[in-house]
Amino acid sequence: MSIPNYLTLFRILLTPIFFITLVSYTPEKEGLRLVALAIFVIAALTDALDGLLARFLKQRTALGQMLDPLADKILLVSAYIGILFVSALHFRPPLWITITIIFRDLILLIGFFTLHFAAVKIEVLPNIWGKLTTVCQMLLLCFILLEWPVTIPLAFLTVAFTIVSGIIYITRGLKFLQ
Repeated sequence: MSIPNYLTLFRILLTPIFFITLVSYTPEKEGLRLVALAIFVIAALTDALDGLLARFLKQRTALGQMLDPLADKILLVSAYIGILFVSALHFRPPLWITITIIFRDLILLIGFFTLHFAAVKIEVLPNIWGKLTTVCQMLLLCFILLEWPVTIPLAFLTVAFTIVSGIIYITRGLKFLQ
């Protein structure tokens, strides 16, 4: 297994630790918010680092192409579900934004597995909209945990990218079916 794949697995292993830390946060346990932020930032950095190393070291693998986006989905869906349980956060996005983010990822996963089990040969290729969406979703989570007011406009930008990238990926998936 390659170094980028180990980083991806590390991100997956960090997810439950992040989730537990996040949902354990209360104003009386202020340090947990910062610990959750640190864990999330480390996980987000492994996302960037595994992609760079895969390209730089020429260690792109089929496993990595499937596991990396799955690790992102696991981390981000867990994070957005987690913030639903933390009422002490000052700048939580409205529920409809969280639902949009989670729904897009669920639709993409269902679509991927449907195509896979229908024996449709697909190649998981990220595009610029997907990358921007992931970056916005990760930044939004960081700003939520930092309790910065810029969270509110970033939440609306994030949902716009989420919808656009979702439409693009769904359109690509439908082309594979034809």
